[in-house]
Amino acid sequence: MTNEERIEILNQKRIVINNISPSFCSAKWLQTTLYLQNGYNHSCHHPSPHKIPIEEIRENPAALHNSKFKKEQRLKMLNGQRPSECDYCWKIEDLNKDYFSDRHYKTSDYWAWDRLEECAKTDPASDIHPSYLEVSFSNVCNFKCTYCSPEISSKWMEEIERFGPYPTSTSNHDLIWLKQVGRYPYKHSDDNPYVDAFWKYLPDIYNNLRVLRVTGGEPLLSKDVWQLFDYIQNNPNTALELAINTNLCVDNKLIDKFIDTVNELKKYVKRVDVYTSLESTGQQAEYSRYGLNYAQWVNNINKVLSNTDVNVNIMTTINALSLTTMVEFLNYVMVLREKYNETPAHNRVPVSINYLRWPTHLSVNVLPIEIRTQYRDHILTTSEQWLKYNNTGTARLYLEEWDQVKRFCDYLVTEQQDPTDFFKFIDEIDKRRNTDFVTTFPELKDFYNNAKKA
Repeated sequence: MTNEERIEILNQKRIVINNISPSFCSAKWLQTTLYLQNGYNHSCHHPSPHKIPIEEIRENPAALHNSKFKKEQRLKMLNGQRPSECDYCWKIEDLNKDYFSDRHYKTSDYWAWDRLEECAKTDPASDIHPSYLEVSFSNVCNFKCTYCSPEISSKWMEEIERFGPYPTSTSNHDLIWLKQVGRYPYKHSDDNPYVDAFWKYLPDIYNNLRVLRVTGGEPLLSKDVWQLFDYIQNNPNTALELAINTNLCVDNKLIDKFIDTVNELKKYVKRVDVYTSLESTGQQAEYSRYGLNYAQWVNNINKVLSNTDVNVNIMTTINALSLTTMVEFLNYVMVLREKYNETPAHNRVPVSINYLRWPTHLSVNVLPIEIRTQYRDHILTTSEQWLKYNNTGTARLYLEEWDQVKRFCDYLVTEQQDPTDFFKFIDEIDKRRNTDFVTTFPELKDFYNNAKKA
């Protein structure tokens, strides 16, 4: 099937989806991400997670996915209302009616499409088994990505415990606030009622799952993840696609064990995919994703691609610190495609283009409009050169990715956000981590220094 045919099919599916409701999204019924380290849940990565009351899971482990809050959002969607937590998609659709938002992509995906009528007709107050389950068992992690927080990263937890919260207007690094809203994580070694509920719930839904994805923290550092791998080997599911997130910067012996495990797991499921995250290069990537060794990441993504036949999907979270080397990052993706894609029809290195929404002080829109416009033009020009119409090799940008690039570039030149918290955050980062923003990001030197003078 050609790219053009896939886009036309997606367009036809969009019509069907919108006929159910202009705000309908199957992800609210069929997809869930569980943060078991603190009992939070959301149905895709765009809305902020919501707390699953512990009394709900004690009464019914299925509430891990079918929380009362989520059922309320399902009803809104069936009634044509736009849940406010899903504003990422509403913004995309309001930018241009022809853009596909992620509610179209998700509802049209293979794990959701054949259950469309079931979702539309099922009582939204009833429980439904997910088709796509993503699970984080623990916040244990060896990174302190700038936009992350203690609830997701144990390294962030250590820093905040030592130095206290950051002097920004948001509270995502404030441990007192995390406790107040129930987001303070259980320690990896603690008894955790949400993890207990998961192991009770898994046998009920396992055979219905089409995608099972493990995330973190850094999943390869979690004992429960390796226990899950054992469960899969003891309970084969040939309809299941297993996806494993990893930052690819753990100990070399663990990477080797991971590669062996991936090759073994393929015998028990339909397929295995690996996911990793990056959106910039070199020292700027290392600044943004503190703990990253960029050379190690490059070595290990090549190692996984060379020693397995799985796809390695790259997820981006484009923010104010990644914009300056985003083009270099996209060019490196093409280097990988040229090396590992045997044909254009089989892309082993997919990339998704996503912009950061939270914390707002790291949004691309804290940068001045002239800087954003400059990089928008550079990104569009480079991306267009990689489209297949200008390229006869295996290194090319696909139409779905081009659509994502264009919608990001449209967003890139929308409203200006107040950069005050950005400067406070960067100053504190440099003080705590002995880094130097101006040296690392010379392209943003004037922006930074002029703010200091103001």
